[in-house]
Amino acid sequence: MNERKTTRANLLLQLLSSLGELVAAVVTRTIYWISGLVPRRKDIWVFGSWDGKKFADNPKYLFLYVCHKQPEITCVWLSRNKTIVADLQSRGYKAYYMHSLRGIICSMRASCIIFSVGVSDVNLYTTKGTKSVQLWHGTPLKKLEPAPGRQMRMRKSSYAQRLMAEGLRPNTNYDVVIATSDESKQAMQTVFSDAKEVAVTGYPRNDVLGGAPWLNELNDEYVTEIKREIDFQFLFLYLPTFRREGRRELDLFAGFKFEGNTVNETLRELNAILIIKAHPYDVQFNSDGARLERIFTPADEDLPDIYPLLRETDVLITDYSSVFFDYLLLDRPIVFAPFDIQQYVTADRELFYDYDQVTPGPKATDWLEVLHLLREAIQHDSWKVKREEVCARFNKFQDCHNSERVFEVICRLIEAANP
Repeated sequence: MNERKTTRANLLLQLLSSLGELVAAVVTRTIYWISGLVPRRKDIWVFGSWDGKKFADNPKYLFLYVCHKQPEITCVWLSRNKTIVADLQSRGYKAYYMHSLRGIICSMRASCIIFSVGVSDVNLYTTKGTKSVQLWHGTPLKKLEPAPGRQMRMRKSSYAQRLMAEGLRPNTNYDVVIATSDESKQAMQTVFSDAKEVAVTGYPRNDVLGGAPWLNELNDEYVTEIKREIDFQFLFLYLPTFRREGRRELDLFAGFKFEGNTVNETLRELNAILIIKAHPYDVQFNSDGARLERIFTPADEDLPDIYPLLRETDVLITDYSSVFFDYLLLDRPIVFAPFDIQQYVTADRELFYDYDQVTPGPKATDWLEVLHLLREAIQHDSWKVKREEVCARFNKFQDCHNSERVFEVICRLIEAANP
């Protein structure tokens, strides 16, 4: 009897949940169609990034450029994070909570939406009739499709799980997508096969690496705080890419001979510090209570934007993160740490390119080798020529005018739609 009651209760909960989803779908789709009837203004542009949770990446730097250099455009930043909204408003920028009345009205009046992941970076339900500008968040090294092993697991999963997985894939039906070079444009055209245009402009976020004059007031507060604690000559930054579900428990530290005291002592000898910025979904560094004064592990909320930090970095350590394509613009050493490359390309993602051909730096198989290669990097940099070759291949523009070029592309797009 109790089992029957439990079954009926579960069925009722499922029915209510399905009904709620249906009502939400009807409401949001109604708002979407209404948004297509509202006249759009060419001088209102809406920005957002990372599902509305961060003020970071390419949209951030294009937003700052347009605000400072193109005052005829009304720029509006939308976010799900009210702290970000309050901070931007306190600095004199227009920013609104994504689902507030002001946020919805601005979205419905804007001529274009500008984002780094997908339309959900701004307001997904007010986008009918607006132009969509996909700035993305990295030169493609990894394919967006899951690796064959993961595809097999998805086929074995339930219909609901497969539907959810498909729902997380980026919508590629955009008016314009940007790329950093003719080489990366080809990869972008594969990834965003339905995009109407892929424009080679360079990434706005790389303007900070080039020292754009309109970004002179942008300082790395995180490094400034560290300098108050400790004196150092070299800054090493470890930025591993994220692993997919089922692999996020991989320990990239102790699992690959990371011994905190040994690393800390080596850093002391080199008069250096190490900043570890692991992906928030992956296993974080654990010092096991040891006092490691030269190793810093900021949380995502402490360091949502790594680009001011990249400018201060002397040697980058990474595996399959496309951030190294941007870092090449600084012409500084890179130590590659593809500890799990065979498992990665099998269980996570395949790569667009032969890894060794596009990674201009020494490769380490564990942290003992990383320490040895860091010492070599600051004493004798032997990869400069190879870095220049790869940089020229993947970064057509090596100036600080990427934001300006993206701005011109968007203006042309809007003018073509509203002659």
